[in-house]
Formats: sequence, structure tokens, C-alpha cells
Amino acid sequence: MTKLYEIREVLITLYKRYERFIVPITRFMLALMVFVRLNGFLNFAKVLNKPVVNILLAAVASFIPGNWLVLLLIFVISTHLFYVSIEALAIIFVIMIIIYLMYIRIFPKMGYFIVAVPLLFSLGIPYIVPIFAGLFVGPIAIVPVCIGVGVYFFSGHMSTILSIKAADLTDLPDSLMSMYKSITDLLFNDKAMMLTIIIFIAVILITYFVSRLEIDYVWYIAIVAGSITNLLGFIIGNIILKTDISILGVILGSILSIIFVFACQFLKVCLHYTRAEKVQFEDDDYIYYVKAIPKIKIGKQIKKIKRINNITK
Repeated sequence: MTKLYEIREVLITLYKRYERFIVPITRFMLALMVFVRLNGFLNFAKVLNKPVVNILLAAVASFIPGNWLVLLLIFVISTHLFYVSIEALAIIFVIMIIIYLMYIRIFPKMGYFIVAVPLLFSLGIPYIVPIFAGLFVGPIAIVPVCIGVGVYFFSGHMSTILSIKAADLTDLPDSLMSMYKSITDLLFNDKAMMLTIIIFIAVILITYFVSRLEIDYVWYIAIVAGSITNLLGFIIGNIILKTDISILGVILGSILSIIFVFACQFLKVCLHYTRAEKVQFEDDDYIYYVKAIPKIKIGKQIKKIKRINNITK
């Protein structure tokens, strides 16, 4: 275990030393994955699906805050829709702008969750997001996570929505209303999406509230509690609603989620629970009972080199 703590200290030291390089490079790689998958999925504006354009978009995204990243994605999506359907462009653009103005503009960093959910769904490990959000962010992340789930499942209905087109300009209002009704019907009748949203909300809340308990190893217990909630929720929901969600995928995804969030928490902070102390003190108004747990820190090993002079007789 000591070796693991030493590796942790080395990684933290390297991160602090090269943070100005690591952060933008990591953001560039993640943004590149997002734009490659997004442009490859839509692929209506062929110019946006070129490798050079994806690299340029990712380079821009690596240096802008979360709310500007959402605006950049809105621009890319709108450009694709412009080439295929004016009706879809009008409705989806309005929905995206409303979401941005009502939430993302107020909580800029929450935009990353909206982007992360569809990306991790495409990789088969979306269950990381609610556990991570519950542990490190809290209930405020519920809205962006739910929006991200909606975006992913909405993309599965894209072909049906884009098939609705107006014959001419006079039919445009009817076509817009028909498309709007089709969107609402498809989303609200999507049992898999509704089940996912409910379970993700439950996972965020359970992980958050368990992590606030005053018990040893509480963060790791919260991660396991969130993962069990996720697994049981999908198993029970799949049986009741008869959705086509892969339970094997949920199991594997939950295991990977535990490992990933465990690693994040381990790198964030480690406590020496066996050396915990309870302190009591008071002032004029209150008596305080404090439990102090020291953080685990591994001191740097100083290597001593002893030179031995070999004397040949």
C-alpha cells in the first residue's frame, strides 16, 4: 500500500509541475473525441467532418470555459442541421439556446456534464457521470446530467425527426408544429430515457448524501452505494418497463465506474483513519466536538550514495 501512496505523490507532483500543459492537452483530446463523434454522427455539413476542422475545433475548445464550449457545440449542430432541415434547425436551435440561457450561462462549468454524458454513452460507460457528479459536485449537477441524457437519446430519433419536411413555404408552420409534436412524443414515450434519468438522479442524490455521513472511508462507501443503486435500478427498471437496456453493459459499466471514481477520489485526498483524533474545546457560547483525521503524506526518500574505494594491493 505504501508503494501506491508513493505513486500517488509522484503523480500529484508531476501534475502540479506541468499543470499548464496537462490541462489544455487533456481538454484538447477530450474535445477532439467529442467533435469527431458529433461530426461523424451528423455528417450533413461535410466540411465540418474533415480532420483539420475537427482538430481546429478541439484546439479552440481546449482554451475556452464550459459555457463557451456549449455555444461552440450549438454552432456546429446548427450548421449541420442547416444543410438538411430548416424546420429541425429552428426548433432544435431554440431549445438549445433556451437551455443555455436558463442554466449553462448561470453555471458555466456544468456545461462539461452535458458534453460528457453523450460522449461516455457512446463509449459504453455513462455511469461514471452520476457517481462522479454526486461525489464531487452535488445535486446542482442533476440538471446538466439529465440534459446530457436527453441529448443522447434524442440523437437516436434524429432520422425520424429529419424525415418531416415542408413541401413549400406555405406548409412550413404546419411542418414546424408536426416536428415539435413528434419530438415531444418521441422523448416522453422513450422508456429507456426516462428510466435512465430517474436512476441517474437517484445515484447523484444517494452518492451525495452518503458522502456527507460522518463515518470512516465514507467517500468510497458512497461510490459503492451509488454503483449499487445504479445497477439495481437498471435491473429492476428493465424488468418492469421491458426496455432494451443491456444489463451486462450496465454491470461492466458500473464496475469501470467504481474503479475510475475510486482513482479520482484516491488522487484527490487520502486520510489516515487509524490516526484519527477526537478533540473537545469550548468558548463562551458553544462546546465543540471535532474529529480530526490526518491526510496521508509520503515523505520524499533521500537516496544516500556511499562510495567505496577499492584499493588493489
